[in-house]
Amino acid sequence: MAKKRPLQCPYCDAFLRTPVEIDSGTIDLTGGFCPCGAVYAIDRTGHNQGELLMNTLNLACRGDLDKSLTLGPEDYEMEEYDYDMHTNTTTHASGSARGCKLLFIRLCD
Repeated sequence: MAKKRPLQCPYCDAFLRTPVEIDSGTIDLTGGFCPCGAVYAIDRTGHNQGELLMNTLNLACRGDLDKSLTLGPEDYEMEEYDYDMHTNTTTHASGSARGCKLLFIRLCD
């Protein structure tokens, strides 16, 4: 069984608060921001990962939908985890579509 870890940024190791509802005007999602510039969001069901990716990219682009749609894989870093909302802990993604997923994205300079 994978070891649970407190919610922590994979890029700068900052400990992060529980994801909150974010309404940016163009998207509604549950996530947050890291001081290093990374953003994170969750998919509570684990079944909407394509939508989660697009919404998290849009969040990383500060709501600029055109910019987020033109990004290629070389334009950002991405990490995915299984997430436990009750304990605010993560484990490395199991590859299973079951359960809550958490996605981190940081744009490359």
